[in-house]
Amino acid sequence: MISGDLRAKVDRLWDSFWTGGVSNPAEILEQVSYLMFIRTLDIEQTAQRWNVDAKETQDKRPSLSVPDDRLRWTCLLSEVPEQMFSIVRDEIFPWIRSCAREGDESLAYLEGARFTIPTPGLLARVIDVIEEIASDEVDGWGAIYEYMLNKVNLSGGTGILSAPGQLIDLLVEMMEPNERDLICDPACDSGGFLVSAAKYINKIKKDTDPPSEEGYQIRIQGIDSNVAMVRISGMNLHFHNFVDANVRFGDVLAEAATRESGRYSLVLSKPPFVGISQRESIAEDLLSVASTKKAELLFIVRVAKMLKTEGRAAIIVPDGVLWGSTEAHVKIRRMLVDDLDLEAVIKLPNGIFKPNSGISASALLFSKPASKKRSDVWFYEVMADGWSLDDRRKALLPEEKLGHSPRVKLTSAEHAKNNFPDLLNRWKSARNSEGRRKPSDQSFLVSKSAIAKEDFNLSLNHYRQSHERSKLTREGIRLGSFTEIYRGTISVNDHNFDVNPNSDNVDVKCRVLTASLLGSQLPAIEQLPVRVTKREPRIRLREGDIVGRDLASVRYWSVLPASYEGVQPGNGLVVIRLTQGTVPAEYVAAFLSSPQGEKQISLYEGRPSIKNGGLAEVHLPKFDGDFNEILPSLARLKEGVIEVEKIQNRLRESQLRIFEKEGRGEWRGRLDEAADLSSLIAQTLRKRSDPYDVFQETYPYGIARSVRKFRNSETPVEKHEAALQCVESLILSIGIFAHAVAAYRGRQELPEIDKWKQYVGRGGVSLGHWVAVIRAVGADARDAGDHAAGLAEATAPKKGGKGLMSDLDRLVQLRNKIRHGAGPRTGAEIEKSLGQLEKLMHSSLSWCAFLARARWVHVNRIRWLPQVGKFEASGLVLMGDHPDFEPIAFEAPLPLADDSVYLLTQQGEAIPLSPFCLLSDCPTCLAPELYYPDRLNASTALLKSLDRGHELESDAIAASLRPWIDLD
Repeated sequence: MISGDLRAKVDRLWDSFWTGGVSNPAEILEQVSYLMFIRTLDIEQTAQRWNVDAKETQDKRPSLSVPDDRLRWTCLLSEVPEQMFSIVRDEIFPWIRSCAREGDESLAYLEGARFTIPTPGLLARVIDVIEEIASDEVDGWGAIYEYMLNKVNLSGGTGILSAPGQLIDLLVEMMEPNERDLICDPACDSGGFLVSAAKYINKIKKDTDPPSEEGYQIRIQGIDSNVAMVRISGMNLHFHNFVDANVRFGDVLAEAATRESGRYSLVLSKPPFVGISQRESIAEDLLSVASTKKAELLFIVRVAKMLKTEGRAAIIVPDGVLWGSTEAHVKIRRMLVDDLDLEAVIKLPNGIFKPNSGISASALLFSKPASKKRSDVWFYEVMADGWSLDDRRKALLPEEKLGHSPRVKLTSAEHAKNNFPDLLNRWKSARNSEGRRKPSDQSFLVSKSAIAKEDFNLSLNHYRQSHERSKLTREGIRLGSFTEIYRGTISVNDHNFDVNPNSDNVDVKCRVLTASLLGSQLPAIEQLPVRVTKREPRIRLREGDIVGRDLASVRYWSVLPASYEGVQPGNGLVVIRLTQGTVPAEYVAAFLSSPQGEKQISLYEGRPSIKNGGLAEVHLPKFDGDFNEILPSLARLKEGVIEVEKIQNRLRESQLRIFEKEGRGEWRGRLDEAADLSSLIAQTLRKRSDPYDVFQETYPYGIARSVRKFRNSETPVEKHEAALQCVESLILSIGIFAHAVAAYRGRQELPEIDKWKQYVGRGGVSLGHWVAVIRAVGADARDAGDHAAGLAEATAPKKGGKGLMSDLDRLVQLRNKIRHGAGPRTGAEIEKSLGQLEKLMHSSLSWCAFLARARWVHVNRIRWLPQVGKFEASGLVLMGDHPDFEPIAFEAPLPLADDSVYLLTQQGEAIPLSPFCLLSDCPTCLAPELYYPDRLNASTALLKSLDRGHELESDAIAASLRPWIDLD
């Protein structure tokens, strides 16, 4: 760790680059690295010249000196900026590049060194700040470099998903490297594992061995396929005084890497989590083990081959490696268990790689023994690493209580915030006391024979669930013992369906119950679609069958009445048929509908689809009395659920019918009907005759104000322009909503969001890019079973190609045509164009009722409420068309940021809309405006207001946006 004063100076160094026009964090790090490199060489050269036993020269290192005193750092300081710039660009950097060509492998990372500081003034400011840092702490370059690396990683500036330092240090401690090891990281990234291993060896030698004149050499090698990361890792090692390290460019999956086989006694790495390699570029020795193009699998094979006999490895892998069902996945897991000696699987907490990714991962520890192997594998679940698992990654404990070896013993409450010390302690005694632990504990052992029986599944949750199921076997009634389980097979996309199924004379055996029709109440037989083909289905439904949805968050388990006898089950329907009268069907349906029942259902990893075998293994709680005694209670419970849903559906239908075009004069009666039911829900419908009143009163401020402008426009020309502005404001508001949801859920890696980020940095984002983000986030949420505050349902494709996304696509096409010069010119053309615009605009606004259910709130004050253990936030509700915003106060479990905009959902979430949306007084109209980011340049964000397009520049806002927007 470095001091607060030193951190401030490094931050000032960073700011100098921002203000000087260099905004890419990785580029800043690279340029500072080279200048610090020259500075440290100057220190060493001075020490050697005066024969000073300086700390920097204690380690054995190659003799490297600047060839001309004019090029030394001390001489640079006396030059004017223009001359300094010329010397650095034309003499120092060519010399740096030449160092890599002189045959010393430890300096290979200097090859291709680039000087990209654009101006003499910026170079002079940067050199001045580096000199200030050097005068404060000449022996702290490694810690300073680590701090800068952390800044880059938190910003996502390298584009690489780096392992956090505390995790790296833990794994190094577990592997216990020594000076006899030849250590390699085949995906060395910024060199974190290599630096940590070298530090560990130095510490152990210092603590245990007496001083020796012979000394020792730390043998570490790094390989990476990213040239920029090779340079960064080389510099990282240099500034930590590990200059004998060999860091080089290379692709360890390629054929040339076969020469690395059997060389290393210790491999430490976090290989890429995703990636598809071209088959022709993959080494044959890897494909001979597993025929796959997945980089995360091939890396494991390469690491195994790199190990010499008795070698060992610790690598971090995505969780999909542990349970994937492909042949390659299974082969590689079998290799780890049978051919190698897999020692431990450490499940890491979701969020450990934030803010860059929310991906789940685990660490695998294994070795290549000569003979005897362990008979079991140790599992440990890390639930906390000492830092918050959100995008802030804030320390939860004082510095002396962080990491795997805190300076003071942790209490049980502190252990809940930092599991690493406990993990390390259990690891060291894993073969002694861990055998007594159960899979329900935080750590446990699983025999390798048991793992082999489970298709070599290495998921901790898999064995924990198996343990729970075994316990239930002793205490409950197995569902598969008294039922048969089927799946519906009739495709809902079958073209052999009658489009008019409501005929009274249709045989019930032609009807099909589809999964989408299931709800808290079964649909009437007359509502079921009719299959006209004569082909007999695999099974038909019977009275008493229990049916539920397969892929769904709510499965709606229901018992079929006699009227369903003979109906055909549709695809996506799960059918449970009782073969014995062990328990009533109503009891089975009630238990499966409970959280306890859902928890038992064995799920495919990654999607909520039921396995038949897993469902059969569900165990229902035993009941000591007569099951018939509880049937009346189950019936009353079902009745209440149905009635509540009826009321909700009726209110929903009433809301949708209020402003129907048909029977326009009857709107008042429909409105009164909806108002009578409105006390059952939080939102109250406005008593208005015009649907635009609802949009104007209840939608977010930017949309509501543009709707007001449209309604108040008098001439067709004014109304036409107002409609265009309303369309733009609507798309931008939904886009802000989508961005915020994606960021909050840790889904910023979607390709459409990456493209949006690129265009923000290249000069502006089109409405088409915003619509692409909306579509992608909605689809991603649906795939994940996430409601996404209503966005998932609103953006879903509707029957006949209709729906919100279809409307938005047509609006963008129409708007672009008009804005780009092909718009209407005559009065008749304007009237026609206005009719098209208004129809699509009204339809789009109507699809967006979810916008009214989640309030946009500007938080301006937050305080702690010790009596309830929560924070109280107060601010303004940015809904409706008037800038006199309604005040609001609400409680939040976590602190919120002042002067920031949040989305308050009906589920109680406070989703940050900042920095995608900011509230500020407009310098043009002097009224409060909602601004969104349109583009960024070197140091300034150009913001535009949602409905007026007024522009605002802000350096401060640019700084807040950059952690979200990765500029290359």
